[in-house]
Amino acid sequence: MLKKVLAGIAALGFLSASPAFAHAALKVSTPKGGTTVAAPQNLSLTFTEKVRLTAVKLTAAGKETAVETDRSAPAAETFSVPLSTLAPGTYQVRWTALGADGHPANGTFSFTVSSTAS
Repeated sequence: MLKKVLAGIAALGFLSASPAFAHAALKVSTPKGGTTVAAPQNLSLTFTEKVRLTAVKLTAAGKETAVETDRSAPAAETFSVPLSTLAPGTYQVRWTALGADGHPANGTFSFTVSSTAS
């Protein structure tokens, strides 16, 4: 009997979990993580919900490439950040955002800029 009660309580806990408790996450990026591309002019980030993008850092071979983010921009699901001309190499993108629920979200991904334009 106790096992049935505990199983019922556990089931209610799973059923009552809602997307409201989920935090913002990166849905898609351009360039996409893990891809090899010609030097992109912009970095596009699309999130699962509206966020305030607070920082983007782009690093290759231990050197950081300047990326400007407007911390005063309104919350949005998609951001396009202009990039300077990127030399061939593998770039790691680190992003930080503030979700609508006030919780910070962050993540990383990398892409490679090819030495020949496609």
